[in-house]
Amino acid sequence: MNEAKPTAGSECAADGISPLEDLSALQRELRGLVHDQLQLAAVELRLAAHSLTNMISAAFAISLLLVMAWALLMTAAVLGLISAGLQPAIALLLIAILTAVLAVLLARNIRYWSRNLGFPASLRALLPMDKEATGRSTE
Repeated sequence: MNEAKPTAGSECAADGISPLEDLSALQRELRGLVHDQLQLAAVELRLAAHSLTNMISAAFAISLLLVMAWALLMTAAVLGLISAGLQPAIALLLIAILTAVLAVLLARNIRYWSRNLGFPASLRALLPMDKEATGRSTE
């Protein structure tokens, strides 16, 4: 009536494996799993680096092609203005001014967009309550 309930140690002993050997096998298996995961991460990291390199190279080539297209469009515009009766120097000056204005507008946009690079909302959310109530900022 008073049967002994088998424990984890007694089951291992019945199988002929000591708890220490079982723990050792588990450790080896865990090391193998970690090793496999690290190898997979390394392969994926190499693939990501290769893809990033290809993307940067393609972006550089695209930018060169766009610069060439812009130069050709501006040349066509200058030739059109000259054929319309404008003096060549004035036509070149107008195209140069147009290009400079577009560059300034893009630079202003970059400056505006750069405000978001400092995570301003996250920084405000992390401010202590007393600074938040007074409206002071650490930016």
